[in-house]
Amino acid sequence: MRAQSKKLELLCAGLALFSLFVGVAAHAQDVSFAGMSVHYEVDVLPYSIAVGDFNGDGVQDLAVACRGTRYLTIFDGFVVILLGNGDGSFRRAGRYEVAFRPTSIALGDFNGDGVQDLAVANSGGYYAVSLLLGNGDGTFESRDLTSGTAATSVAVGDFNGDGLQDLALANFSNNFVAVFLGNGDGTFQEPRTFAPGISSKWVAVGDFNRDGVQDLAVVRSGSDDVSVFLGNGDGTFQEAQNFRAGNAPQFIAVGDFNGDGLSDLAVANAGTSPLYDDASVSVLLGNGDASFQDARTFDAWGQPVALAVGDFNGDGAQDLAVANSSVYVTVLLGNGDGSFQTARRFAAGDNSYSVAVGDFNGDGAQDLAVANNFSDTVSVLLGNGDGTFPEPPSFRVGDAPSSAAVGDFNGDGVQDLAVANARSNDVSVLLGNADGSFQEARNFEAGIGPSSVAVADFNGDSVQDVAVANAGTYPRYDDAGVSVLLGNGDGSFQQALNFEVASSPRSIAVGDFNGDGVKDLVVANNPSNNVSVLLGNGDGTFQAPRNFFAGSSPLSVAVGDFNGDGAQDLAVANNTYYGNVSVLLGNGDGSFQEARSFEVGSGPLFVAVGDFNGDGREDLAVARLCVTPRCGIGYASVLLGNGDGSFQSVRSFEIGRGAGSIVVGDFNADAVQDLAMVSGSNSVSVLVGNGDGNFRPPRTFSPGGGFIAAGDFNGDGLWDLVARNSSSNDVLVLINNTRR
Repeated sequence: MRAQSKKLELLCAGLALFSLFVGVAAHAQDVSFAGMSVHYEVDVLPYSIAVGDFNGDGVQDLAVACRGTRYLTIFDGFVVILLGNGDGSFRRAGRYEVAFRPTSIALGDFNGDGVQDLAVANSGGYYAVSLLLGNGDGTFESRDLTSGTAATSVAVGDFNGDGLQDLALANFSNNFVAVFLGNGDGTFQEPRTFAPGISSKWVAVGDFNRDGVQDLAVVRSGSDDVSVFLGNGDGTFQEAQNFRAGNAPQFIAVGDFNGDGLSDLAVANAGTSPLYDDASVSVLLGNGDASFQDARTFDAWGQPVALAVGDFNGDGAQDLAVANSSVYVTVLLGNGDGSFQTARRFAAGDNSYSVAVGDFNGDGAQDLAVANNFSDTVSVLLGNGDGTFPEPPSFRVGDAPSSAAVGDFNGDGVQDLAVANARSNDVSVLLGNADGSFQEARNFEAGIGPSSVAVADFNGDSVQDVAVANAGTYPRYDDAGVSVLLGNGDGSFQQALNFEVASSPRSIAVGDFNGDGVKDLVVANNPSNNVSVLLGNGDGTFQAPRNFFAGSSPLSVAVGDFNGDGAQDLAVANNTYYGNVSVLLGNGDGSFQEARSFEVGSGPLFVAVGDFNGDGREDLAVARLCVTPRCGIGYASVLLGNGDGSFQSVRSFEIGRGAGSIVVGDFNADAVQDLAMVSGSNSVSVLVGNGDGNFRPPRTFSPGGGFIAAGDFNGDGLWDLVARNSSSNDVLVLINNTRR
């Protein structure tokens, strides 16, 4: 245990203005935020997900089938196991190689030992199915079933009535359906194929004519039909009966959607290119004699590719959760008569491709697990029991919000928000209510193309003011500049004072660069490769800018004292292929020494200042996006300071796909500085610091993206986050609910 008492003022790149107090160190723990889905990294291209209890602890776990390689013609294949902790969180427990291009995963007990096993359909290579036989402790042993073909879907049933579990495979390329009859010891008989000419995509099991024999329902590729195959009870099936579903069906599930005790079908229809405006979910109500009523179609908002059946509001009527090949999963609550309410969408990860239902925190409410194909994650959405899932509160601002900062603009001791809006050319001010909510935004005119906002008292009246970097209009940017809005102390602001700078500023920060006790401004000018320093006059006006070369295409600037001489210095993120951060040491008179560059890796976007190893020296954290061909991976890169204005070699921590702004805070209340960073599509990643300059693997939450800022919005002493909703003109408030 150690005590620290350092207060850091962090003002950078349109991030929050806040003070970070470090107290007595506590036991490190994960961070969590209310109203958010949580993401877990798995492997590349997760395609299917299954829920089970793989270690026999009574807590539900996840198995995720992943293709493993994104760009090669022949794909690797893996299954990743995430063991549940019983509180809705998961830990990665294993990764098992399977055959090429796994696309479907199903649960069963294939050797009769009472332990759950997995069957994985492989759409490439010679092995149709990979088996993972469970050991009962969360580990598995693997074997492959050869059939000389490939499979796109696998389902488990007992097709010959011998009490042993069998497998049914949908085959996309070889135009038949295959059945492997189980021997009860984890082995299977040679496959029986039927339905020649049927290019099948997905298969589900049910009893559609109430004869006690299991039947098959198959989505047909290249057709708008589903095919139903009635079982004969000996492992063979009758000729298909076809029923119209929707446009380009992809996935099929069995349920009872009108409560009559008969098996119905739900089908995810992806729709037709290029608009996919005919995408839908189709429900075919069963008649109990192997026939079905005409399909009823329901809008699921996106492009449905998979679905799962559950009861998410506890009313006894079956509902549907739909993966939409987007950043959302949608829920259609059933009315109990075969119809559904209007779809409601909830944020998942990038390209939600598969969805499964479970109760992951043991509260009796059904939860969702979503495999996100592009972000290489699984999202867990804990249900509220009323048909809704985590959603942070959102607050409307102006058009195209680009940056946020935190202040107290009406002097009530409650933190408020200032948001720069790039298209409406204004700043939205949201006064806080002290409970994590905010009043309706008031908008104040700024300049052209606001890109970054910072908060300080520029005229010495003890009222917080707002400074805005205005990027201007492409291509000349001759209307770019800096706007200063002086506060009136009641949450309103005076008309903007405008000041010219070198060219198009993309980031703004506050400091005192000449030591006169008056707040100054610095902006990073992207086209002119420099920073402009505007020394304050103390009355809210500023002197003409002084320009200092920074590097190539600077995007972000932050303020610190990197050599411990008491004069404030600058750190600038230069967004280039061969990326670096420039450090300009201050002379204490408003001028700066020649920039020194430190390599961080390609694509630096934002820079922030902190002390990540507790040595009292200021360090740098850089959000960057790998821009090498076919990369797109986001990193938090850390440069530990030596205390003399130089820095150690970069340490980089992968956060997954995508990157945006970054902010420093102690988000798990352990007295060690952490990082929060925009990642992926509409997501935020938090990297908990170890206190030695290293960080634990990121914990990722959605929704929340575009930009990020930090503050304590409900007065509980924990750092909360605010982020842009990437799909609309509002901001999301992410309330920290980490247990102390």
